Amino acid sequence: MSFSEKEKHFHHSGLSNSSLNWSRHLLMQRSQVTSLFGADALWRKGYTGAKVKMAIFDTGIRADHPHFRNIKERTNWTNEDTLNDNLGHGTFVAGVIAGEDAECLGFAPDTEIYAFRVFTDAQVSYTSWFLDAFNYAIAINMDVLNLSIGGPDYLDLPFVEKVWEITANNIIMVSAIGNDGPLYGTLNNPADQSDVIGVGGIDYSDHIASFSSRGMSTWEIPHGYGRVKPDVVAYGREIMGSKISTGCKQLSGTSVASPVFAGVVCLLVSIIPENRRKEILNPASMKPTISGVETIFLKTKI
Repeated sequence: MSFSEKEKHFHHSGLSNSSLNWSRHLLMQRSQVTSLFGADALWRKGYTGAKVKMAIFDTGIRADHPHFRNIKERTNWTNEDTLNDNLGHGTFVAGVIAGEDAECLGFAPDTEIYAFRVFTDAQVSYTSWFLDAFNYAIAINMDVLNLSIGGPDYLDLPFVEKVWEITANNIIMVSAIGNDGPLYGTLNNPADQSDVIGVGGIDYSDHIASFSSRGMSTWEIPHGYGRVKPDVVAYGREIMGSKISTGCKQLSGTSVASPVFAGVVCLLVSIIPENRRKEILNPASMKPTISGVETIFLKTKI
């Protein structure tokens, strides 16, 4: 779940004048990543993530944080007696998704935040904590679930099977692909699973970030069927998000790219009428939708 602060490494290649102008625009506007995805156009139409239930599996969040207008529930699944985030990871992720501070806007400020504290202050977690938390997420009927975490342990079968159960219940799971690039075969679990939307990171030159993990899945070599991963990429360098108690900061990594995309998903989900949401919304329907959104976004820049 590690990511680095204020990374300054960018890759450059020969670009046309229009591409250079766009790159300059990105460099000027990158602090507000929401504008790069056209979120403000949906806000003007009244879509702000309202009545979307967003589960954030991370290090928790403070109940009175000024950047959030709709923290619906906080639960602690660790052996520590606190619901608060003392590391800043969970707060930052939540801010990218649903923060409303003018300096570090989130994508869907009216999204209902359900903060699942599954990591201790020492960044320790156990499969059993995740299994219990996943069961609760199913029981309270979450719409979207973000995991800005990952690891190589695809042999943890109880965890993998519970992820399948999550997606079978029409919960859209978005997960960071990992920060183990640039080598191939470095995908993290659960983002490498077919039912999960695995998110990689790009920089503001639209190159895959050097830290971003990439396929194929090591547990499928040499007899795998070679599915393409990550499913989607999002900006993951120098993204603005919320600090633990107040204020904003910049962070980089696929742990950042994942909530960027999870915020986009929350906006898309809020467009679907609530009474038809579970009928329409599932991982199979969301994947082609996000591919179309990314294609439109890329064409818009040219």
